[in-house]
Amino acid sequence: MSDPLDDLAGVSNEGFAQQRKIELVHFAEVNPDLNSRGVIKGLINAGETSLIVGAPQSGKTFFTLDAALHVAGEPTWRGHTIRNGSVVYVAAEAGRGIINRVAAWKMRHGYYNQDSEAAGASIPFAATTCAIDLCHIQSFPNDLDRLGTAIRTAQHDNSLGPLALIVIDTVSRALAGGDENSPADMGTFVFAMDTLRDAFGCHVAAVHHFGKDNQRGARGHSLLTANLDSIIRTAANGSGVYATVTKQREGKAGTVMPFRLGMVTLGYDGDDEPVTSCVVEHFASDDSAREPPKAKAKKMSASATRALDQLRYAINAEGTYPPAQKEIPRDTRCVSETLWRRYCYNGGVSNGDARAQQKAFKTAAEYLLAEHMVDKWQEWVWIM
Repeated sequence: MSDPLDDLAGVSNEGFAQQRKIELVHFAEVNPDLNSRGVIKGLINAGETSLIVGAPQSGKTFFTLDAALHVAGEPTWRGHTIRNGSVVYVAAEAGRGIINRVAAWKMRHGYYNQDSEAAGASIPFAATTCAIDLCHIQSFPNDLDRLGTAIRTAQHDNSLGPLALIVIDTVSRALAGGDENSPADMGTFVFAMDTLRDAFGCHVAAVHHFGKDNQRGARGHSLLTANLDSIIRTAANGSGVYATVTKQREGKAGTVMPFRLGMVTLGYDGDDEPVTSCVVEHFASDDSAREPPKAKAKKMSASATRALDQLRYAINAEGTYPPAQKEIPRDTRCVSETLWRRYCYNGGVSNGDARAQQKAFKTAAEYLLAEHMVDKWQEWVWIM
């Protein structure tokens, strides 16, 4: 059987997608395959495809990026053994926004020396930051060919080795105007995933959004989810975010992976204001964790929404790390309640007079604390 990477040798002339080969495995050749194909053992395998799906602001990109970076450089992830290899992250939605997210991970995981300009150890991870079209690939050249060529070139330059994982984030951006509900357009996208998987012998994961009804799963035509080997859903509530394996073609579904997002200060811009991003913090490593508690149905008031937004603004602009103490989670940026109150008053937590603003802030703060969306110790306040 030939090396699937050899299929790209003539890509510049004939097209990457057209280089796929069909091979037959004969009955006499079939023997038990006892070699592990686990990229993240027990979750995703080489030669398979998966989907990470969730609502906006449910942490799905941070979760996926954290897993991808671990595949490139760490021995385990949440207790799962990793088969390390090169990773290509197609940041079709985030674009250059992926840069600071990776930088935050580098700082948190010791891959960057903040006391000098020199970068620390490197891992075989690369990201695209431009728009990409994996739907309209019927003619050559196209973006599927260009992506395959870029990867092959990086491998020839030894900046990337054999691939373990390709991530496409998100499906809708990679469809580039294609119809998510069209079986033809979604089928073409699935074909693109399969082509990358087969050519590089790796796992291909895609990040996608829920539809209007979260309970109905991923947005668009069901052809996508029907053809995947694994599906992981992310959902947020007051205590954190929960990634749950809902489909596992060759394993057990139901694994729950709780995490939260921790803020990292990357530095300061020209106005001496902090530049921040987030990293995933896994606050439970027990894969037998309970199913995530259901979010409360009670609708958050306008004043509580404004108060939460103003707390986020205050932390981004003036947050600080309190002295280490067990009551406040490690590496959590906080502000004083007094500062939060001032931001709320200035941000219009109420349209009434001073007394109305005081009452609105008190009610909103009590609600956010009771719902575990915000926490407080002494004068310090932070977002859960």
